[in-house]
Amino acid sequence: SDLADAALGAALAVARLEVPGSERCRLAVIAMGKCGGRELNYVSDVDVIFVAAPALTGADDEPGDHDAVRIGTALATALMRVCSASCAEGPLWEVDPGLRPEGRSGALVRTLDSHLGYYERWAQTWEFQALLKARAAAGDPELGDAYVAATRDLVWRAAGRDHFVEDVQAMRRRVEQSVASRSAERQLKLGQGGLRDVEFSVQLLQMVHGRGDPLVRSSNTMRALEELANYGYVGRKDAAGLV
Repeated sequence: SDLADAALGAALAVARLEVPGSERCRLAVIAMGKCGGRELNYVSDVDVIFVAAPALTGADDEPGDHDAVRIGTALATALMRVCSASCAEGPLWEVDPGLRPEGRSGALVRTLDSHLGYYERWAQTWEFQALLKARAAAGDPELGDAYVAATRDLVWRAAGRDHFVEDVQAMRRRVEQSVASRSAERQLKLGQGGLRDVEFSVQLLQMVHGRGDPLVRSSNTMRALEELANYGYVGRKDAAGLV
């Protein structure tokens, strides 16, 4: 995960050399998924979300949100191209921005206010579950930290939504149904009893109990499971079985 952070930062530096007016945009790269939880493995994509803001330049024509999003989109596109470009050793990393608001049909880059407006009005339960992993990984650290702080508040409120548990369970069923039946018993990640079952169980318990207990809010699955066991939300035998 540290290597992925460094790669994202280096790719953004390359992108800034290519994109005209890049100094007019602050861009934060938010790590999601396994990279966000600092549990990236060798075959994982690097899941990200991009957040842009105008950069004050001292010029007469200070950039606005529209300029920041336009330039930020060019920067994000170039960053992903740099990371996935073929070279003698093969591509560096596949950067996946699919967890952004509205998924692949949504804007690649948004301002912080635009992100929050979406989450407060339209986001589904699974999107708050995904935000448990959000971590500022590269780019503007102040903007990245502001995104994580603002969205984390929304995560802990999500468990109060109507049908919260049912929504999480329904998403898990959809994941299972996406696995081909001929390989379901061998699917260590998505199949029944696999890695995703452990993640969903831990995240569900975190979102329920983390509302009132900040001691069980780790974005790392193993640490979160240890916290849930240490503070009495999961039996130690059950926690050992999930590990």
